[in-house]
Amino acid sequence: MNSFYQIQNKSLSLILAATSLLAGIVGISSSASAAQLESAPVSAVNNQIIAKTSVCPRYAGGGRLEAYFETSNFYIHICSKNGNLFYTGISKSTGKGIRALRAYSEEGTGYVATNNNYEYVVNGAGLEILKNGRVIQTDRVIKYVSGY
Repeated sequence: MNSFYQIQNKSLSLILAATSLLAGIVGISSSASAAQLESAPVSAVNNQIIAKTSVCPRYAGGGRLEAYFETSNFYIHICSKNGNLFYTGISKSTGKGIRALRAYSEEGTGYVATNNNYEYVVNGAGLEILKNGRVIQTDRVIKYVSGY
């Protein structure tokens, strides 16, 4: 009888073989693409979390989730509704923050939202908060989930 780990290792082997084949077709080194794969345990909880990430929470204005970021100080949702992007940043310490602020995506920069003299710039690496063009706070992103 096969154990869970034997089955998981066979599945990983099949994935690596398929990756090598596809890499050869598109001209990528199979060793480079195989090295980038990591095995992660699959659970019902992880699948439920992933399934819920396609919709923005009501407090963030609803709509389709474009991206979710978490820093040590904030939860940030980028939502798409009626063809527009919205930024919602909630403080972890107070629960208060910016709700449904118009945003846009800037290639090479990330998502940008402005509110009077403040500008919020977030990407997979970090969040910068600027006031009158000067950086007043920088937070490293500790979790990033791309929406669907």
